[in-house]
Amino acid sequence: MIISPFFQVNESEILVAVRNIAYTVNVETNEMKEVEGSLPAQFLSLVEALNKFEFNGKEIKWYHGVNRMSYNIEEGKYFLGNSEILSESFVNHITAAGIIRYADKPTAELFVEAANNSDKFIVLDFVQTFESKLNTVDAFLLGENIYLTTFNKSTRIQKFQQAKNANTALEVITEKTGLDATAFLAESLEGEAAERVIVLKKIEDLNEMIHFLKDQRNLLADADRSIEEIKAADALIEGEIKKFEAEIASHRENL
Repeated sequence: MIISPFFQVNESEILVAVRNIAYTVNVETNEMKEVEGSLPAQFLSLVEALNKFEFNGKEIKWYHGVNRMSYNIEEGKYFLGNSEILSESFVNHITAAGIIRYADKPTAELFVEAANNSDKFIVLDFVQTFESKLNTVDAFLLGENIYLTTFNKSTRIQKFQQAKNANTALEVITEKTGLDATAFLAESLEGEAAERVIVLKKIEDLNEMIHFLKDQRNLLADADRSIEEIKAADALIEGEIKKFEAEIASHRENL
């Protein structure tokens, strides 16, 4: 799950950030570009907050030494561990209690700013990051438009580009990271890559069936195996599992 602060630039464009890189996204044309130049101060603060605190959509958490402080977004409440902080000032409370030093006060104030602007963080469901030891690729799928930001960890060289199509994006991601982006790009792939999606879906369905059958077999684990019906049921399930596993192996050979 990739979370970003967002800032409304105009009626059709919003500002988002992925791994500290800012982009403008046109929600009408599904076009995006990397931002160069100055950015709104509040946006920069919220990007900094993403680097310092943990966001999960429900809470914002700050781990400071042995202490865990959190802000419950739905309830609008601050907590120290599991205890609610009832003081009017979160910053003054944790400073006076000796939880943080005065030098840490700016970080505490940043935590409050993130909490006060929790509605300005969104989940970017059109983005997925693929990472290896050498490279990181952020892939952006906006309708028919696909954008890639590649980053070489050794040379520190970064490149933002629009992919010609989904198949090209798939090749770049695999080349740079060795990872398979088929599932992410599934609806946009063509030719052999699209056929691969179908095979992967079959494998996924078979794995779900195997998982279900193993659960059923576990239910029989404590049953009396001397009963013929129990023995027969167990043998049947075992046979089905082996059959599905063979089908999966066959499909994998065709990938």
